[in-house]
Parts: sequence; C-alpha cells; structure tokens
Amino acid sequence: MNTELMDAVLGNLKLDYFELLSPEPIYIPHIGSILSPTLKDIASISMNTYRYYLAVLLAEPKDYSMLIGQNIEKEALPDKEILHIFDVICGNEEAAIPLLAALNFFMKEEVSYSAQHKCLLVQEEEKIIGIITKELYSQVCNLIFQRNCIRTTIEEDPSKVKSKKALEIIEKLKIGRAKKSKKNQSDKNMELGNIISAVASKSPSLNILNIWDLTVYQLWDCFTRLNNNNVYDIQSMSVAAWGNKDNHFDAAGWFKRIYEEQ
Repeated sequence: MNTELMDAVLGNLKLDYFELLSPEPIYIPHIGSILSPTLKDIASISMNTYRYYLAVLLAEPKDYSMLIGQNIEKEALPDKEILHIFDVICGNEEAAIPLLAALNFFMKEEVSYSAQHKCLLVQEEEKIIGIITKELYSQVCNLIFQRNCIRTTIEEDPSKVKSKKALEIIEKLKIGRAKKSKKNQSDKNMELGNIISAVASKSPSLNILNIWDLTVYQLWDCFTRLNNNNVYDIQSMSVAAWGNKDNHFDAAGWFKRIYEEQ
C-alpha cells in the first residue's frame, strides 16, 4: 500500500449523510471497517468508558501519557523533536492498551500493535486485512469522530512541520479550540443521557425501550430533526392563526436539509 497516497485520500474523505446515518460499518480499503456504535453498545461498556475511549483518540501525545498514568516526555525520546502517539506506545505494550481498546470498540475488526513494524495491524479471523500507520492514524480517528457525530477537523501533524513559527501558531490554535470545546461541553442539557430521554419522550415512534437500537449518530440526527420540526410546527400554527406579514411561509421547511458538511 502506498502510505502517502492513502494519507491524501483519507485526508479528504468526508462521509456523506447516508453513510453517517447507516447502521452498517463503513469499510475503508487497506484500513478496516469503522463502526457507529449503538446506544446499546455504549451502555454495555458504560458511558464513562465511552467518553474515555473518545478522550484517548482525541488526546495529544502529552495528554495521552497523562490518561494512561505514565509521564512520557520528549527527553525520553531524544531523536524525536515532536512526539506522536505512536512514539508513546512504541515498545511499550502497557501504553498501547488504552489505544487498542478504543480502536477495537470503534472498529469491526481486531486491532493490535506491531512493535516490529511500528504500526497497528487490523485483522479479521487472524488474517491481516489492513494497517494503520503513524501517517494514517489521525485520518482514521477523524472517520471515527464523524461516525460518532463529533465535529472536528484534521489538524496539521506537528511532526511534519519544520518551521518553529508555524508550530507556535498550531499550538495557539489548539489551545483556542480546546477552550471552545470545553465551553460547548458545559451545557448539561446536551449530555447524551438527557438527549436519549428527550428524544424518547418527544418522538412519535421511539421510546425508552427501543431507542437503544439507534446508533449514536442516528440519535443526534433525530434530536436535531425533532428540534427543527418543533420550531416549524410553532411557526405553521402561528401563520395559520394570525397570518404572516410578508405572506410567505416555507411549507417545505419540515424536510429541509439539516446535515452540514464538516
């Protein structure tokens, strides 16, 4: 496999709306199959574990070392100016365990780390069907984030940046994104458990018993659609009762596209 070619292809790969809604695994040639876990899958491992797995995949190398309880500094790898997750787990089976656990939850096939080849091996029935290299890792994570309805973008890999000034800019951008992300996550109304309860109560067909079969992406999509349609219903009743100043009402508003490409 041409790693540079795969890196370029995956770097531009945005799953379309149908693929994101689909409950089926998305197969990426030479890589493996990316899952969108169901609420039942998440419940089986606990919400805290699900959050931890996402945190592992979102983590920068220094944050990853904190997550696994190991203090791994650049000095430990004198030949590396910039640490990468693969540098942290290289030759350290214990450090690789959380990352492998996360990937094995979000991928259909079995993922293992090869210290010899310094890559992740993707196996199905003990046959290697794909590999994840250092160069492809962030793109694979991005596909997982898409399937889990996590808005993110592929950032420039610091290990590829030579300019110190460019590195400083990248670090400032990361700090800004982290602060914004933390602020957005502070709204308890948007916690997954509350969204499950709200959708199960509001939906005409879903309830607290059958909602667990939805994928996490389907749940967020249903929530957004219900919220939009609720606004539409209020507007339509208002227009029906009191009319509209500019004599215009978008009757097709209930099925307007809600998906926006990342």
